[in-house]
Amino acid sequence: MLSETLVHGLDVARGARLPWPIGGDETRLVTGRSMPTTMAALDPVRARGASIAFDLAIKGGPRLAVAVDGTATVPRDAPPCAYDCRIVTAPTAFLLVSFRRTPIWKAVASGRMRAGSRKPWPAMRLGQLIAGP
Repeated sequence: MLSETLVHGLDVARGARLPWPIGGDETRLVTGRSMPTTMAALDPVRARGASIAFDLAIKGGPRLAVAVDGTATVPRDAPPCAYDCRIVTAPTAFLLVSFRRTPIWKAVASGRMRAGSRKPWPAMRLGQLIAGP
């Protein structure tokens, strides 16, 4: 319910040209509680043949491990391991990119989202692999 209120409240506010600040605490709560379930739904066509492990670090909040290999598993606060790609993101930027309210290039250009590690290039593909909210 909180994610729907935050995201659709933003939609209404944008339509009315009103401010709708989304706080980091609320976003971290949504990310830690509902996103592991939401992100486990793969797009079967786009995920075919994909085998990659993402370390998704939300600044000041939860850390998610996203493993894609035919299926997706998204445990919260998984133990450290050798991830292929590490994504560090501001909580609100991640929520808005995940719900397709902000383009990923804008979050990257503003410094609110960045990728690194052995293979940073699959970070751009993560949103396409997940069937999405």
